[in-house]
Amino acid sequence: MGFAARTLVEAIPGPAAIVDPDGRVLVANGRWARPDGGSAYPAEGAVLGASGVTCPGHQQVLSAVREMTPQAAPTVLPCRCDAAGDGTVRVTHLESDCGSHRRLVTVEPAANTAGGTAGTDADADAAAQAKSQFLALLGHEIRTPVTTVVATVDLLRAQQLPQDVREIVDSVHRSVHSLKALTDDMLDLARLETGSLHVERKPVILRRVFEGIVEPLQQQSRRKGLLLLASPAPDFPAAVLGDIDRLRQVLTCVVGNAVKFTEAGEVVVTAERDGDDTYLITVSDTGPGIGEAHLQRIFAPFVQADSSAARRHEGAGLGLALAARLVECMGGTIEVHAEPGEGSQFFIRLPLEAAPQQPPAATPPPLIRRRIAVVAPTSRSTLAMSWLLSGAGAEPVPARFDDVLRRIPDVDTVLWCDDSHDPEAIRRADAMTEALGPKGRTLMISATDPRTGIVRKPGVLTAPLVIGRLVAALNLERTGVRGAPITVPPLAGGRVLLAEDNDVNRTVFRRMIQLLGVECDGVPDGSAAVDALLGDTPYDVVLMDLQMPRTDGLEATRRVRAAGCTIPILALTATALHGDRERCLEAGMDGHLSKPITLPELRAALEPYLSGPPDEPEPEPDAEPAAADTDAPDLSKLRDLEEQLEDRALVVTTVNTFLSQLDGRRSALAEALQRLDHDALRKTAHTLKSSSALLGAGSLAEACAQVERNATPGASEQDLTALVAGVENAVAGAVRVMAGYLASDEDGADSAGQR
Repeated sequence: MGFAARTLVEAIPGPAAIVDPDGRVLVANGRWARPDGGSAYPAEGAVLGASGVTCPGHQQVLSAVREMTPQAAPTVLPCRCDAAGDGTVRVTHLESDCGSHRRLVTVEPAANTAGGTAGTDADADAAAQAKSQFLALLGHEIRTPVTTVVATVDLLRAQQLPQDVREIVDSVHRSVHSLKALTDDMLDLARLETGSLHVERKPVILRRVFEGIVEPLQQQSRRKGLLLLASPAPDFPAAVLGDIDRLRQVLTCVVGNAVKFTEAGEVVVTAERDGDDTYLITVSDTGPGIGEAHLQRIFAPFVQADSSAARRHEGAGLGLALAARLVECMGGTIEVHAEPGEGSQFFIRLPLEAAPQQPPAATPPPLIRRRIAVVAPTSRSTLAMSWLLSGAGAEPVPARFDDVLRRIPDVDTVLWCDDSHDPEAIRRADAMTEALGPKGRTLMISATDPRTGIVRKPGVLTAPLVIGRLVAALNLERTGVRGAPITVPPLAGGRVLLAEDNDVNRTVFRRMIQLLGVECDGVPDGSAAVDALLGDTPYDVVLMDLQMPRTDGLEATRRVRAAGCTIPILALTATALHGDRERCLEAGMDGHLSKPITLPELRAALEPYLSGPPDEPEPEPDAEPAAADTDAPDLSKLRDLEEQLEDRALVVTTVNTFLSQLDGRRSALAEALQRLDHDALRKTAHTLKSSSALLGAGSLAEACAQVERNATPGASEQDLTALVAGVENAVAGAVRVMAGYLASDEDGADSAGQR
């Protein structure tokens, strides 16, 4: 058995062991052995219920273990081993994803009658604390390797990558964040159990929360062909007072659960008023529904409706249990209505109120005076799409496909749902276009991936819909990219000391810090951090791991503070124990960061402590125009090339190839200049000039042409150096051109029918 199993039994105050279905002890804690050496507590590797046992509870424990089923409640047996009074032996089923399920056997001594209920309360508090400690320690063990993966993937996502490689990296990114979310769910359950989880009341823009929930589910819903929609009602306050993190957790659990178990059809999320001071969030799906027997325990932790080894859906069964407890913690209620074969509806009622300060609304709304027909599969999806349009100022007109073909008065735009992979969708698209005429506008919402679909006209958007993308498509504007490379602007400079004992984490964190334009020195423990901070090297801020050998982060901080060092220190920790932040502040630290840490999170943490950019001198009146003006991105060449080839994917691949080879071309130019190899200079400049001109980087192409024309045997080294420097200066403009193009369309698909 691994670390988690041993930590679990050691965290239990009394004797405890994990056994297999045959009663063999797999792992036991230090309190499992009896003081008199009796055989009621067999050693690891032995079998429960050996001969000579006189206690009635221990005589029956083996049969209880063997007869227990996954759905059974814990078995409680009387224990007479303790002369002080009656105790109990408890047998509890444990789920396992590998091999047979396990059983947890615990021995609970009799209550201390002299202490009355105080002893019982103390035992309960100790048990709750043990559970919290166990989950926090388990979280630390998971977070340590996850930290490395999250940071490494963030570094990859900040690079220019070929499109197919980027998709793989993004898949890893989603998976590792799912693992991080699972760890956080476990820790939040522990906080809820021990009463240490607190709810905040700050302004929350619900529409953004909805979009942040559904967009990461795009790939999963696309694979199944699910129509995924989310929208608050038009009269829903733009901002409400609530806890954005807890609300996001609840919706992630419930909506993610709906997408996981729904194989076809739709998942729709709506929010509306439900009385004077209550708001109702509804998550509906067209999945298999839930039987009455499973409805009774669907919000219990570690439970799935299908818990067999052959179940189709993975998961720990934490999501809905955590959602129910968080909703209760926020003062609300959650209930589910479902029948087998009829889908499910989750109703989340929360006592929210409008925030005093509401974000300003667009004036006028972007779709004002637009009457738009809405054709959707069900009343729920029709409602969500209509609310999206109403929120942007349009007047939605719910309709059927036949209604559109017969022409609806004053409607020249149709928003409709279909499958871009269905051959019949081509016929429906042609019929709709013909019915609306040359001035009409149709926009298909496809639940499947349009990149591999067969419908090219009319315009195609991919579900899930977000308001900005929908408005842009209806107004014939170009939209941004989902899953584009993450670019984090560099910081103004500075120097960071990183104290981290894990070699891999230290290497990755240093690379992340350097990517932000900041110098970084790394040390492996607290003692080395103290020496560095009290030395001659000036640092702007310190990232200090808490758990390190020799001297931990807290002790290292105390030492440098006692020596008068006031450099800001931010704690790094992979645990989430209650009181961690308080202990860090007491030791003299200035902040607290939980691993894993993404690149944007790291930048936000470092920014307040690093020096600002130096003041730039005012340009002279007769100064030449800034180079940035001539290097501004011009996408027309790339757009023309895309139209000529009728293949955006090919152009995207070409752009990515250009960017991946750019550093090599620059190095070749520098090496040729160092050798004064005129032929190599001309050839390299010519190659770079041609590809730059083809892809719209005009300034870079002209700079290369200057090198090509002047790299002759009679040219001076000084002149050639200046020309190559001109190429270097133009590279930034070329990169902006390419990045602007890559960031200009939705996955190369959503605008396929908009051109």
